[in-house]
Amino acid sequence: MMPFIKVFRYTIPSYWLMCICGLLASCVLLYARRRRFGIASDDTLHIVLLGAIGAIIGAKALYFLVIAPKLIRLVPQIDWSYQTLEMLLSGGYVFYGGLFGWRLAAVSYCRRYRISLRAAADFYAPALPLFHVFGRIGCFLAGCCWGIEAPWGVVYTHSLAAPNGVTLFPVQLTEAVCNLAICMVLLLRERRLSGRQPTGGALLLYAALYACVRFLLEFWRGDAVRGHFLFFSTSQWISVLILFAIGIYFWKIVRSRQL
Repeated sequence: MMPFIKVFRYTIPSYWLMCICGLLASCVLLYARRRRFGIASDDTLHIVLLGAIGAIIGAKALYFLVIAPKLIRLVPQIDWSYQTLEMLLSGGYVFYGGLFGWRLAAVSYCRRYRISLRAAADFYAPALPLFHVFGRIGCFLAGCCWGIEAPWGVVYTHSLAAPNGVTLFPVQLTEAVCNLAICMVLLLRERRLSGRQPTGGALLLYAALYACVRFLLEFWRGDAVRGHFLFFSTSQWISVLILFAIGIYFWKIVRSRQL
């Protein structure tokens, strides 16, 4: 749709512009709620910034892992010029890799400065889907992560990635709406449990809800560079593993209470 947006004399990639907007929106949400969780303003910002760095590294690392088999086969044919390296480093990110990278950075910071992991989990959980809303809108504008061909949907005319002139299911916008709904569910849960001690359950609820959404929406994805194994994509397998791990976690809790 709009791979680039012109602001004054500058041409800015729409994807990164929306990511910045998402980061700002998440910061507003966090600062409006931080006193409720007893997290200092500087810690709030530091975790956001470190988490963003971890997310970029994690998202890129998982992307390289997904395309590794194809990349290895094409190594003899690739012209390893500056432009090739720039293309590999600038494009291609996998959200689950970013989520794991963010978690690793955030947990490391919390442990270093003795911040309650449960409080941080409940505090940051609603900001994750809110940021993702803007990220998926950025994908839609840039034309990446496009949907399958459908009788109705959107038609790209100037996309650098998605097929132009073909009606595609707007899977990016659908996921953006789902992420917004998850954010609202987490905030409503937080309001209902107001006054209670943080449990970290908000982050688990987010992970479970998003895993379900991502697993289903992957069937409507049309981009090929996602990795497939036994009929499922890489993200679908990760979704299954997340749901399985959460199920085991709660099963152990229920079992411990029965003993």
